[in-house]
Amino acid sequence: MINFSNRKPSYFPYVSMLVFVVFLLFLLLNEFTVYGSQIMALYAIKTREYWSSISTQPFELFRLLTATFLHGNILHWVINNTVFLLLAFTIERVIGGQKFLSVFLLSGIIGNLSASYFLQEQNNLLMGASGAVSGLIGLWLVMFPHKKINFVLPIGLYFQKTSMPLAVIILLWLVVQLILQFQPHPSYDIAWISHIMGFSTGFVLAWFVK
Repeated sequence: MINFSNRKPSYFPYVSMLVFVVFLLFLLLNEFTVYGSQIMALYAIKTREYWSSISTQPFELFRLLTATFLHGNILHWVINNTVFLLLAFTIERVIGGQKFLSVFLLSGIIGNLSASYFLQEQNNLLMGASGAVSGLIGLWLVMFPHKKINFVLPIGLYFQKTSMPLAVIILLWLVVQLILQFQPHPSYDIAWISHIMGFSTGFVLAWFVK
């Protein structure tokens, strides 16, 4: 076992668990109650209207935060929260709850800010934790650059156990995000720029909190 820090093994990542509970609460309200449309109207970002609304209603800036906790459907929620759970507990145990939450929220806010700017000519509803989770990916790359992922590779009739540095997978993921964002006719069903800017935020902040 690798000892990442001198924190007590009994440290419970309470902030990560609280964030997950909030994610779950919003999902249940949005998918299984009559309040779903109201929640979207109050907390998501309408990209075409957002920048003009800020000038007259500065409180609209709060949506940069609240949109992070909303998801368009169950699949969207599952994808983001799977990655979140894989990274968040380990990261928080190393840097503590306050630093973890700061990086997570700032990554989400900057990701949403970037996406709302790039998509302001499109009629999109911006929401999701992708920017914040991407920030955790950037943070992970700095904190654990030598961590490896184990997997089984089929070779003919045999299976060979091997491993690959997680940093390689993260960098490949980042390249895909850049390609999808800057392709000639990008799809705006997914805010790729939010992933890129969230990752960049987490990557930079990691040097101050690790």
